[in-house]
Order: sequence, then structure tokens, then C-alpha cells
Amino acid sequence: MTKQPKVRKPHPVLHGIGLVLSVILLVAVLVGTYVLSTMATIIDSFIGAPSGHYSDAEIADTKVKAEALAADVEAEGAVLVQNNDNTLPLAADNKKINVFGWASTAWLGGGSGSGGVSGVNTDLLAALTAYGVAYNTELTDMYKDFQDGREYTRTLSAWPEQSGRLYEPDINNQTYYTQSMLDNAKSFSDTAVVVIGRLAGEGNDATKQQYKRTEKGGDIVVDDTRTMLELTTEEENLLNYVGANYAHVVVLINSTNVMELGQIETIPGIDACLIAGLSGSEGATAVPEVLWGDREPSGRTADTWAYDLTTAASYANAGMEGVGKYSAADGLYPADGTTNGNLDTPCTYEQVSYVDYAEGIYIGYKWYETADAEGYWDAESNEHGTGYDAVVQYPFGYGLSYTSFDWKVTDAAANGRALTKDGNVTVKVTVTNTGDRAGKDVVQLYYTAPYTAGEIEKSSVELGAFAKTKELAPGESEEVTLTVPVSDMASYDAYDANHNGFTGYELDAGDYIFTVRHDAHDVDDDANATITCSLPAGVQYAEDTVTGNAVSNKFTGSDAIDGVSLDGVSLDGSDSDQNITYLTRADFAGTFPKTNTPTRAMTDNVKALNLYTADDANGWINDADEAITTGAKNGLKIEDNGETTDLGFRLGSDFNDPRWDALLDQLTVDEMENLYINAYGGLAELKSVGKSKSKDADGPAQIGGFTGMGAGTGFPSSSTLAQTWNADLAQEEGRTIGTQALQNGYTGWYAPATNMHRSPFNGRNYEYYSEDSLLSGVICGNTVTGANQAGVYTYVKHFICNDGESGIYRDSVYTWMTEQTLRETYLRPFQMLVEDYDAVGLMSSYNRIGAVWAGGSEALLTGILRDEWGFDGAVITDYCDHHSYMNGDQALRAGGSLWMAGFTGGEMAFETGSNSYLQALRRATKEALYMYLHVRVTNRDYADSIGDTTAVRHAFTTSVFGWRHLVALIDIVAVVLFTLAVRGVVIDVRLRKAAKTEKKNF
Repeated sequence: MTKQPKVRKPHPVLHGIGLVLSVILLVAVLVGTYVLSTMATIIDSFIGAPSGHYSDAEIADTKVKAEALAADVEAEGAVLVQNNDNTLPLAADNKKINVFGWASTAWLGGGSGSGGVSGVNTDLLAALTAYGVAYNTELTDMYKDFQDGREYTRTLSAWPEQSGRLYEPDINNQTYYTQSMLDNAKSFSDTAVVVIGRLAGEGNDATKQQYKRTEKGGDIVVDDTRTMLELTTEEENLLNYVGANYAHVVVLINSTNVMELGQIETIPGIDACLIAGLSGSEGATAVPEVLWGDREPSGRTADTWAYDLTTAASYANAGMEGVGKYSAADGLYPADGTTNGNLDTPCTYEQVSYVDYAEGIYIGYKWYETADAEGYWDAESNEHGTGYDAVVQYPFGYGLSYTSFDWKVTDAAANGRALTKDGNVTVKVTVTNTGDRAGKDVVQLYYTAPYTAGEIEKSSVELGAFAKTKELAPGESEEVTLTVPVSDMASYDAYDANHNGFTGYELDAGDYIFTVRHDAHDVDDDANATITCSLPAGVQYAEDTVTGNAVSNKFTGSDAIDGVSLDGVSLDGSDSDQNITYLTRADFAGTFPKTNTPTRAMTDNVKALNLYTADDANGWINDADEAITTGAKNGLKIEDNGETTDLGFRLGSDFNDPRWDALLDQLTVDEMENLYINAYGGLAELKSVGKSKSKDADGPAQIGGFTGMGAGTGFPSSSTLAQTWNADLAQEEGRTIGTQALQNGYTGWYAPATNMHRSPFNGRNYEYYSEDSLLSGVICGNTVTGANQAGVYTYVKHFICNDGESGIYRDSVYTWMTEQTLRETYLRPFQMLVEDYDAVGLMSSYNRIGAVWAGGSEALLTGILRDEWGFDGAVITDYCDHHSYMNGDQALRAGGSLWMAGFTGGEMAFETGSNSYLQALRRATKEALYMYLHVRVTNRDYADSIGDTTAVRHAFTTSVFGWRHLVALIDIVAVVLFTLAVRGVVIDVRLRKAAKTEKKNF
């Protein structure tokens, strides 16, 4: 029998389903491909950029060194502020302790927001275990059961009263502290360590109320009588208990902010207190080493710690309660329906906000010390003392040691001499360790300038220089040199307050007194610790002392650049009915800001500057501007297969090199606009000049820890680093973070941040350094230098005056102050970075400076930064949530270089055809490229200087298989599957037709 051939049958249902699914897949893939193509630049910033292909061994070696360095920073940044009867260091044989305080189970490595760390790998308890110290787990288990961690750790997704919640069961509540637990604890150890913790962060200032949970799962209790920066009644009760029941009591402060700690002194039995700061992801390993004396605490406070924070001159105008609300401002940004997405649930802004820096130059010690000099504290008397001693607990620059030191001023030759305009004052001090333990000391040199009541505002003392010794063995000495340039002592007279016909930086005639101090208040007892120099006649600095460029008012009265077509809006608000009373030394009692101004009307000239408009852009056109050349074929490249070319090094060495023009001529408008607009996450590829795509990442304390794909070591916070007073340590940290940036594929760093600790309530104080401009500038500047040496550019932020989160209203808050305050206090660290530390990248801020967005202020970005300081680098905006306010058109025309338009990108809203616009675009591109190349020059030169070729950054090359290849592969697969599905359906149709034909033939 002949075998019949198998008849092929159609499968219409199966193939139909396959066709439908393949169509759905194909549509989804095509839509996805389109969406990805629109976000290609942003995606490249995270996963598509070239990398340096560092080996696992290199990365591991850097990690080990970074963690050791983080521990060094934590140890040197820890400040010993109390040590009765030499309780610390603890005895070597004391290996069991009780750790009290709920915060011990929620140890903070950083604050919240971009300046924090992604996680705490080693907290206090883990560090104790690793050190070989046992702690009472019955206590810690109870705390964890009471409240397992903070409910809100992301301040960018919470209200201040949520993220600032305080957790502590009362020591008298036997539901938690049972009698057997307390008895067991006494039997376990006679040593109690109490941890006090406070969390604040980006988007939320610290609250002036306490929001507490004192019962497990209980309602939040509100205490309106205390701020969150005071101890709670529960913490106070706990301290009273341990003080009365334990032989050795040590308090650890693990806080993002300065606190009121008067009870540490007054509660009997509290022996020692260590301000531990924020230790990063690993640095807590150093805390037991400090407590037991393997490391010496050598930190000094970077802020003034007052017994009562309401005594600060900034208090009334800080935090949520310090924000004013403009009346009749509905419809103005952001009260125009704009959403605040940085809360637990998005909501629209209900007000247009302002903050008055009514305290002027008098923040931190410049207020407390000057008020003391003027007798302002004379009537104060309380349990802590009288006068100044009743007000200030720990002065700026204060810190104790486990050893003792003697100072001898060995060079006071300047004493009695006349100062010269371009001269310096130098003092040398020999520091001798007179104790029986090794240790480091910090020598501080302050100056006092002559002051005339009613004329230029001046602090009674100001830090002029400082030096930290090496570690000195017992009996060992070191001579340190402190130098103050005379020009650094100049005050900025915006109003010609001394009536000499001059506005600008100047020195008044008279005696200038220099004092060698242990902190801002205490002068050393050496006979030569006070030096007096004279200035026979006043000195004016009409030009910048570094650049030689002319200096003049840029924000005051009729000289105000921003909005000049509207007859100006002065930074101090004097021409817009702000009616601000600024604190003056001539009348502290009468001008001290007791309350803020809760509301006031907005004048028409301020309203006109609310948002940038097409008319503003058109009005900026200068018909005299020439056309630019684009798309030229000059054959110039700055990179070749990831290697910097000789031309790249040449251009990175000199912003004014004549070959720049030929290179820039090769660029297209599309390339320049893409570079400018899509700057979030990195700098775009510029094929015409050989520039590859590059990645940037956030994280002042941890590269990549906030937004990146891959992160480095989490270092102690910037405020903790500042407490080291160690410039060399800061530089080493900058180099290390720079190296880890490269190893994670980043060439740029959205950090560090050097806004000021204007108020203890600023939510981001942990991310910034200090209340003092010089200390901030030196520590930040050395961090930048270190990153430059590694070959990584930094965007130092936030330029300018993001010195508080304005409660929750940082977005577009109107910020008013005098130009003297702006220049002397807030701009000074940035000026140091540009002129002394070779910073080539800055980031602008969210707030307004006066009436104009800081990132769109021509007075700031061009008038001061470029025209006075000679800055040639790039200014990037902060992340732009709302493009109508943080406007790319405005930023470019004001002098900005890069627009962080965000995940979804952006586009120019106004005219883009004028020569003026194109010239600005070309300028911005040049600034970004100079920044990109300049740090490579620095890296090459640094490697040469130390004779180590391994310090040269790797060439960055693109991986063979990238995300675009993956998307293309998925597209191909989807098309193939669709084709096969269609083929199946077609075959089915043919088979059915064949079957019908065959049936008819029968």
C-alpha cells in the first residue's frame, strides 16, 4: 500500500493570535524606541557614555583607601566639647557598655537629599562590635521594637514635620523600660553612651516645633515650646536618669544641624560629649577608636553653638516661620498652579515667598562676638554664666583634646608696623605638645578692623588664617605660619557709608588688631598673641586684586544690572518698597530682627521680573553682534578614541588660545543646542570636534550616591569635614572621590556645595561647610583641587544664596539682602574657589537673588563672576523642575553655560535666530569644553609633579555593545516576529484556498 503524503493544515486561530500579539509587540517596541530616542541624551548620561574600563583590582584598591580616609575624616572631624574628669578616653579594659537613646538604632551617615549617602554600611553599633566592644542588646532590641527606623528618610518626599519626627520612649514608661531591663543594664556595665540624633535635608528646613512619637504606634505629639534642635523632654529625662545611675556617661551628637545642648552641662553626672557629626557609609568605625583613645579627637566646631538658638540674628527670618508671603500675588509664579513635587504628595504652591537677610553680615560668630564687643549680652545671666558665657556654649573654632598644648608666638614682627595695600601680615606660632598623648592642634588668627558707628558694617573679629599641626608626639613641637593678605580685610561699601566718595572694597584708616586664638572668643595667653598694625590712610580697591578687573556695584540702586530697563531692582529692596530694617552695629538693640515680616505687597517693578518673557529675549538682541561660523571642515579634534589630543591639552591650558575659533567653527547649531539643553547627567557628544559623551553625577559626600548608576564610598558630611580644619585632608578626599568618579564612569561631579550656615535651621547645613566664609572656602577649595588633580571637573553649588530651604518654599523664593552681605559672606567662598583654587564649574541655585532667578541673573553670572573674577568655566543650572521659571533662554543670555533641563529634556522657548543668541550659544559651548579639557591638563600636570603615571586618568572609550544596540536588536526581533506571524497567516490563506480548489475538483 502506497503511503499518502501528509496534508498540511491551516492553523488560523493560532496564527491569528500570533499576529495580534506580534502587532502589539511591534507597536510597543516602536513606541518605546521613539520614546527612548527622545531621551537618548539623558539615557546616555547614565548608561550609554564611554568608560575608563578600570580593573576590578584598581577599583577595590581605591575602595579600601577611601574607607580608611573616611575614617580619618570622621576621627578628625569629631569635636570633643566636654570631658569632665578625663572620662574619655574610656579604659581599655572597659569592653561592655550600655547604648541608650533611640537614635543609636538609626545612626545617621548623612542628611537627606543630594548631599546624603545611599546607605550606612557601618553604624555605631556595628562599629562597636567590630572594635570588640559588647553593647546591651536588650536595650537596642527594645528601641527597634518601639520604632524600626525613621518613617520618612527622604526629605524630598516629605513635609518637614514628617522627616523631622523625633522618636524616644520615656525612661519612666515601664512599658518600654521595665525595671528588670534597667536592673540588667546596671549589671551589664557602669558606662552609658547616649546617642542624640537629628535629621534634616534638602527641601525641608528644621522645624521650630517638635513632632514626637513617644508611644509605639502612637499619635504624633506636638511640642510647640521646643524646636527640633532642642532636646526633647524624653531625652532630657533619659540624661537625668543615666547621669544619676552610671559612673561614666558619654553623649554622642549625631545631627545634621547645630543643637541647643545646655543640659549636657547642667545635668549632674553627664561626663563627656562628643559631636560625632555624620560619619558617611563607613566612617563610624572611627567613633569607638576615638572613644577608647586609639585616635585623638582634633576637630573644632565649624559653627557657633548657642544655648538658645533664638539669640541668633537670623532666627526670625529662617525656617518655615521666617518666610514671608507676598499679598495679591495670585497668578504670579509659583502661585500660578505650579506643583511642588518635593512633599509626600504633590500639591500646588499657594504663595509667592520671600526671605529677608535682615541680619546683614552678622551671622554665626560675627554676630555673637560683635554683640559681645558692643555690650549687647551684658545683662544676660542664667545657670550657664553671665554675659557672653550665658549665651554661647561652644564658640566657633572650639574643641578639646586628650592632650595639652602650649603656644608660643615666635614671629610677631608685624607688630607696630604700617600696613600696605598689597602687603601681608604674617604670624608664626610654635605649638608644643605638653601632654602625655599624641595629638593635633588648630591655631587660629583673627583680625579686628577699625569701626566707626554708623559707617561700614564690620564684625568685631573675623577669621583671617588658620593652620592645623601634624600629629605631635608628647614633647614634640611644630612651627606653623599664618598669613593674612591685607586686601582680604577689605569691607565692601555699597553705599559710601564712610562718605569718602567711593563705593567698593576698602580699608578704613586706623589700627588693625591681630589675635592668635583657640577659637573665635578666646585669645591665647602668650604675650605676643595680640599684634597691632596701623593703616595711616584709607585704601580703596577699585580693581579686583587677582584679575585687575574693575569692581563696582552690580546689585545696588541705579547700578542694579538685573532689570535695568525697568529702572533697576536693588538687591536690598530699597527701590521696591520692601521696607527691610537691616541689623546695624550702631544700634543692635533697635535693629535686631525680633520677628519676620509675614506679608507685604509686591511692587510693579518686581512683578515685571517674575518670569522671563519673549520680549526680554528680543530686547537682549544686539544688532551689532556678528554671525558665527558653523559646520566648518577644519579637521580639528579634542579627543581621539578617548585620548585627549595635543590640541585638547592646548585648549584646556588656555581659554584665550587663538585655535579655539577654528575648533568652534566646526560645530553645528544642533550640536551646541543639544549640549546646552540636555546637560542633566552629563555632557553630550560633539562628533564634529571628536568629543565623546560624558557622564556627571551628584553626591557631595558620595559620588553617584543620589542619582547615579554606580556609587563610590560615602564620606562623612561636608560639615564634618569642615570640623577637621584640615585642608590637606579635604584635598585628599577630593582626589579620592574624583578617582572613584572615574572608576564609575563619571567625568563630572555635581559638588561640592559651599553655601553658608546662615541659620542652624537650614535643612542642608550638613551638605555645606560652615558659618564662616574663609573656612568654607579653604575646605571646599581644597576638595575642588583634589578632584581637579584626579581629572574630574566639579560644579560647585549653589551659586548663590541657597542658604536655607525657606521652609518648603525654596523654588523661586525672593531673597533680599545688602550687596555688602552678598559679597562678603555668601560670594566670598565662591570667589576664593575661582581665583585661588582653579574651579572651572559652578551650579546656580533655585532661589532668586533679589527679584531675579539666580541662574538667570546677568549681574551675578556675568557682572561679578566673569567681568570681575575672570571666570572662564561653565555654569550649569540646578535641576529644572519648571522651565517657565528656571528658563534656559534666560540662563543662556545671563551668562549661563549649561541647562539641566531634566529627564524629559527641553527646548528653547524664545527666539533662536539672532546673531546675539548664536554668539551666546557659542560662548556657552566654549565654556563647557574648556571646563571639560582643563581638568585633564591639571590631572596630567599633577601626575608629572608626583612622578606617578598611574595617577593619569584612563582614556574613556565606548563599549562595543551599548543600549542602542540592544534597542536595535529588540526592534529587529519584533519585526522578525511580526513577519513570521504575517507569513503564517498568508500560508493559512493559501492552504484554505488550495483546499477549496481541491474540493471543487472532486
